[in-house]
Amino acid sequence: MSRIIACAIFALMLWIPALATAETVSFVTTEFPPYIIKDGDRISGFEVEFVRELCKRIGAEPDITLVPWNRALEYVKGGKADGIMMPVYSAERAEYMYFTEAPIERERISVMALPGSGIKVNSLSDLKGEVVGMILGYSYGKEFDENVVVKKDLSSSNELLLKKLNLGRYRFVVSDEHVINYVAHQSGQPALEIILNLNDNPQYLGFSKAIGARGKDLAKRFSKAIRDLQQDGTLDKIRKKYF
Repeated sequence: MSRIIACAIFALMLWIPALATAETVSFVTTEFPPYIIKDGDRISGFEVEFVRELCKRIGAEPDITLVPWNRALEYVKGGKADGIMMPVYSAERAEYMYFTEAPIERERISVMALPGSGIKVNSLSDLKGEVVGMILGYSYGKEFDENVVVKKDLSSSNELLLKKLNLGRYRFVVSDEHVINYVAHQSGQPALEIILNLNDNPQYLGFSKAIGARGKDLAKRFSKAIRDLQQDGTLDKIRKKYF
């Protein structure tokens, strides 16, 4: 056996165990196009592609599972998943998850209606008594979350949210503009009309405190990887594919 072949075999023997012991990081999230897109068994989207790149940078393998958002939060809270994709920071969530230091994206949250509504409002108080559709378990910022002036109708998906709007169950929805308009476009509808912009929320990765020190370590390692991808332009390249 030549020396070159022997060296190649030795290198391969070292490489195979490394693959076998590669760290797996389990993430939960929900279908939220264009951030998270489900097409049959295939999962894609801005956030999926970015998380896969982050995992590659830290030498880990991502295991991404889609569940309803409220369940995703419970999985992280109980330690059934290592991390969650796309959470907005809140004091309540910070009690059971570590947030990355740097956000990945920002979601523009607005109250919207079907195009051509012609409705003009200056604040949520102008919608007193109105029913506003929203997704169960989502935080839309303190102003909306704690508002008691509007009535809130809960849905499990943006598709259902939009369906109820078209059926006249309510005149308004609150959502990320990118998300609801992606869903509208997929169903052949024009973009919704923005009635009131509420806020721009930074979106992070969150890691479970229930898994102990590993959760804190993952948040630290992913925070560094996020900064690296921001600095080398990778984040912007991925973002341009979807927004």
